Amino acid sequence: MKVICAGMSKCGTKSVNAALRELGYVVYDFMENYDFYNAEYQRFVSDDWTVDDFRKMYNDVDVVIDGPLYYFWEEALESFPEAKVILMMRDTDDIWYESISRQIHRNLKHHFYYNYLSSTWRRFWRFAFNAGLLPFGVHYTGYNTIEESIDAELAMKQCYRRHIAHVVHSCPKDRLLIFNCKEGWKPLCDFLEKPIPRFQFPVINVKSELTEGIWKSAVLKRSTKEVYVSVGITVITLCSAAYVLGRFNKFI
Repeated sequence: MKVICAGMSKCGTKSVNAALRELGYVVYDFMENYDFYNAEYQRFVSDDWTVDDFRKMYNDVDVVIDGPLYYFWEEALESFPEAKVILMMRDTDDIWYESISRQIHRNLKHHFYYNYLSSTWRRFWRFAFNAGLLPFGVHYTGYNTIEESIDAELAMKQCYRRHIAHVVHSCPKDRLLIFNCKEGWKPLCDFLEKPIPRFQFPVINVKSELTEGIWKSAVLKRSTKEVYVSVGITVITLCSAAYVLGRFNKFI
């Protein structure tokens, strides 16, 4: 591993992801962590983890970014002591909270019924709201009760502040870049010793538009198929039951 992105979700993770890919790195983001390491992270939530776990998981990956890995940035750095750390930040914690709250609520609004109709989505949901929300001390035990937890604005802002303070205090200064996407290519490329691309720094998911784009992912496509199948089976079952009941009533 060459780069550990320790910035929390909604701190420009998708923009930095695109930038680092453009610079030639192999990047594992939230979806790659789910696709390849769902079982490991679910074990971390309910049991424990070691530095060796992260060394085995990410030995062939250049960059890790977004949840759940930013919560384990210290273990990742201990596993790969030569890696550099990028701490992405927003201008204020108010801006960060507004952004992450909007995205979580949009996900809840669009997908809550998938929990009841798709086993694939239930697995992804458990990953997103258990491993994905470890930094906030949230443990997801029901279908939609998470909505009450993420409304604790002050608690979430304090978590954001604590995470930033901890990274700044604990990470070796010669390996740390504190970065805001508004700064563009120069500080990032200088830190990574890479030439500056000639085009504009990527700006992605500014208004949580990625929530809509996630419908194109393999997980959502498979989940949607399962929803259609579940609904179809339910409709056929109800129609069959109504038909049988109607036939039965004629003989009474």
